[in-house]
Amino acid sequence: MCVPDLRLICEIMLVAEGFLEAKPLSRKFITLYTLCKELLSKQDHYDWGLRAIKSVLVVAGALKRSDRERPEEQVLMRALRDFNTPKIVADDTPVFLGLISDLFPNLDVPRKRDSEFEKCVKLAACDLKLQPEENFVMKICQLNELLGVRHSVFIVGDSGTGKTKMWKTLFKTYQNQKLKPAYTDLNPKAVTNDELYGIINPATREWKDGLFSNIMRDTANSPGDGPKWIILDGDIDPMWIESLNTVMDDNKILTLASNERIALNPEMKLLFEISNLRTATPATVSRAGILYINPEDLGWNPYVTSWVETRENSTEKANLTILFDKYIPTLQTAISQKFKKITPIPGICHVQILCSLLSALITPSNVPSDAPKELYELFFVFVAVWAYGSSMFHDGSTDYRAEFSKWFTHEFKSVKFPLGLSVFDVWVDPVAGEFVTWNDRLPKFELDS
Repeated sequence: MCVPDLRLICEIMLVAEGFLEAKPLSRKFITLYTLCKELLSKQDHYDWGLRAIKSVLVVAGALKRSDRERPEEQVLMRALRDFNTPKIVADDTPVFLGLISDLFPNLDVPRKRDSEFEKCVKLAACDLKLQPEENFVMKICQLNELLGVRHSVFIVGDSGTGKTKMWKTLFKTYQNQKLKPAYTDLNPKAVTNDELYGIINPATREWKDGLFSNIMRDTANSPGDGPKWIILDGDIDPMWIESLNTVMDDNKILTLASNERIALNPEMKLLFEISNLRTATPATVSRAGILYINPEDLGWNPYVTSWVETRENSTEKANLTILFDKYIPTLQTAISQKFKKITPIPGICHVQILCSLLSALITPSNVPSDAPKELYELFFVFVAVWAYGSSMFHDGSTDYRAEFSKWFTHEFKSVKFPLGLSVFDVWVDPVAGEFVTWNDRLPKFELDS
C-alpha cells in the first residue's frame, strides 16, 4: 500500500500558508505527531493523521497572518499546542507539553486570548446562573476556536462534566453579541436509520423524508447569516454516523437515497455531544474537531455553588457551604476507591442526588430559619448517607453497605448515630432534632378483631 509522505505534504502546506522556514518546521511537526502516536495513551478520540495535520496547518497560517512580526517557530509551536490541547486527556497533558518543549526548546509563547470574548462568555455564564470558572471559560473559548476551523465538532466527556452547559453558554454568548444564532438538537439513537435519513418505499417508489434530512434542509434554507447548529446528542453508532461522512469532510454535502444533495452552508455547524468514541471508525474520528472534557476540569464545586445560590436564606447558605466542604471531598475520594456500586455512577451524580434530596428536606417546616447548625448537619448527614451509600450492594463475601456504614461512623464522628444500628436504619426527626429508627416512623399494626 502506498504511504503518503507526511513530511513533504506538511512542508508544501506550510509554504502555501506563507512560512519561509518550511523544511525544518515540517520535520518538527511530523516528529511531534509520530511521538504522540507512540508515547501518549491509546484513546479512541486521538487522531494524528493527515486531516489533523491539515487542520493545525490552517490554524498556523491564520496565526501567522494575524501576527506577522512573530517568529515562525513560535507561531507553529503555539498552533500545535493550543489546537491539540483541547483533545488531550489529563494524564497525557504533561507528556504532550514535555514533547512540545523538547522540540521547541526555550520557547514560552502565551496562549492567544481574546479578552473581550472571554468577558462575554463570563457574562453569558452568569446569565444562565452558572459559575464562570477559569477552566469552564477556557473550554468554551476552545470550542469557539474549533468551530472557527472545523464545521463538525465532537464534544466528548463523561456524564455530568458540563458538555451541554458549554455549548449553551457559547450559544448565549453569541446571542449577547447579537449574532442571531439558532440551533436544533436531536437524539439520533431515538429513531431508526430510515427515520433519520429517509427511505424509498420499495413497492410504490415513494420517498419518505427523514428527521435529520428535514432538519438539515430547513436549516440550510433558513434566512440569516448567524451561526446555525445541528446538535446530535446521542451515542455514536457506525450505522448512522457513517452516512454523515460526506457531510463531515470537505464535501459538506448530505446525499440522500432519493439522489437529493443538501449542502452545508458556511454558517452551519454539526455538534456531536457524546460520552466516548469507542464504536467510531478512524475515518469518522479524523473528520471532526475534538473537545475532550476531563472530569477534573470542572469537578463538583461549580454545581454546588450554583445550587447554594438558589437558596434564599443567608444563614442556610453559610451552613450548607461549610457542610459541603467538610463532607464531600472525603466522600468523593472514598466512593471511588473503597467501595463497589451496583451500577457505575459518576461522582458528580452523587452530588446532584444530594442537592435534590436537600431541596426536598430542607424546608421551612423541617428546618426553621432560626434552626441551629446542628439540625442542618443532621439533615445533611442523613442525605449524604443515601446519596452515596444507596448504590452499595452485597458482593459475594463482602457487604459494601455494612462496610460503608462502618467507615462513615468512624470517619465522621461529629454526628452520633444510635448504637448498634447501621447508618441506613435511621432518619431525622425534625421535632426532636435527632436520629430515630425507621420503626418509630411506622404506625403500630393492630389486627382487626
